[in-house]
Amino acid sequence: MSTDTREIDPAWLAQSALLLVDMNRSHLDHSIGHLLVEQTEANRIIDQAVTLRDAFSQAERPVIFVRTHHRQDTRTGEIVDNRNPFWMAQHSRSIPGLDKPRKSLAVMGAPITEIVAPLAPRPGEHTIFKHRYSPFDNTDLDLLLRNLGIRTLVVVGVNTNNCVLCTCFEAFNRDYRVIVARDVCASMNGPDYHEAAIKLIDAALGWIVDSSAVIDGLATLGGKTEKAWQ
Repeated sequence: MSTDTREIDPAWLAQSALLLVDMNRSHLDHSIGHLLVEQTEANRIIDQAVTLRDAFSQAERPVIFVRTHHRQDTRTGEIVDNRNPFWMAQHSRSIPGLDKPRKSLAVMGAPITEIVAPLAPRPGEHTIFKHRYSPFDNTDLDLLLRNLGIRTLVVVGVNTNNCVLCTCFEAFNRDYRVIVARDVCASMNGPDYHEAAIKLIDAALGWIVDSSAVIDGLATLGGKTEKAWQ
């Protein structure tokens, strides 16, 4: 095992899963989205994510999508499962980096909650629906990971400074090994927020690498394994 905290050991990937956080149309599809990553950045991380997902598929390692949606009272139009005061306050003031207020558009069944078309989930891949920044909060993600024998999570997606960062904290607290592919992450708030989150993760939560390091590691797995969860 590597002793350098900035390097990953390919053997870790033998019990890894790819966790794609909120790669949805709301953040990445400029024909329909609202809380959007800048278009060039959106296109770039979609392309990188396609390549990384293909590498996991070829290595026969699990691919898990995390999607956000909220329940809505159709009589009033109100969201019923996220009443966080700060989240609600953003509906009346500009979100940093976007210069527009939040809108409650990501409701169950809405097209903007769908994964962007180039990454459309395939048979055998998994989807977790969340209602907060954390994909572990009131979901069965932890159960799924343990049943799959996962010890290492390769985390990618948006937004780096909220949902991706929260995912890393939560995974760290559950003793998963956290690897973040920085070139497959971005923020609707802009590159400064992305970089700030990457620094936090690098300092305290996990390994920060380019996706090419993960792809190369997957290609060299051979018969390496790690002990699964009991």
